[in-house]
Amino acid sequence: MIPLNLASDIDELVQRAHCQWLQAACAVMGAASESIDAEALIATLPPTNNAGAAHALASIIRRSEGTLAWRGLSASIQVCSFSFARWKREQHVELLWTGPAPASQIPARRIDQVLYDLIAAAGKDILLVTFAAYKISRLTDGLAAAINRGVKVRLVLEFEEASLGQLSMDALNAFPSILKEKAKIYYWPLEKREKNVFGNPGKLHAKAAVIDEQVVLSSANLTEDAFSRNLELGLLLSNSEIVERIKAHFESLRSGGTLKRWKC
Repeated sequence: MIPLNLASDIDELVQRAHCQWLQAACAVMGAASESIDAEALIATLPPTNNAGAAHALASIIRRSEGTLAWRGLSASIQVCSFSFARWKREQHVELLWTGPAPASQIPARRIDQVLYDLIAAAGKDILLVTFAAYKISRLTDGLAAAINRGVKVRLVLEFEEASLGQLSMDALNAFPSILKEKAKIYYWPLEKREKNVFGNPGKLHAKAAVIDEQVVLSSANLTEDAFSRNLELGLLLSNSEIVERIKAHFESLRSGGTLKRWKC
């Protein structure tokens, strides 16, 4: 029987780790010789950009050494992972956060880590919408890699000029040349915006990431502060109807001229 504290850590691991990486790690553990020690086993695990999940799995392996067979540990993690995946499919909604952690009894992953995982696994298309973007090299590297493997990338960004200075720097400046050249980039022209009594135009203030059949809606801009220091909340939705409605909304804004294509 698995000790309760270890079972709790496995439960937390499957909530934080990307399922494809965790399945690959479990396959390695399941095929490992029972004579191999914990450190040697950890060294054979597949790489991941989720350092927190990698550290958590390594800790679980070390604590299981001598008390639980590697095949048994692999099976236990897989059962927990499958149960969590089924729960997510039924719920269609997952809480995301950045900043002070939610109460421990609430399953939640970091907004930035979810974006990294979804972009790394993207197979068809990525749509990112943000007001601000700054110092996000890890995310832009992931987008560049997605483009190189044939994923369609679209960005809807706020521009300083179109916002009449309400944004201090174009969000576009955060993206490298490969994305400016190969992604489709859109903005909201000033002439298409309503103005308030002070003459200030409306802001392109939405924050969304639609990646294949999932969508992240959150308060977080694509900035280092939002990913690391701010208190931000969001949701990951796996509801195909909602995903298609969001895609259709931005497509209607594009086709109707509310959003205009930026050309380098």
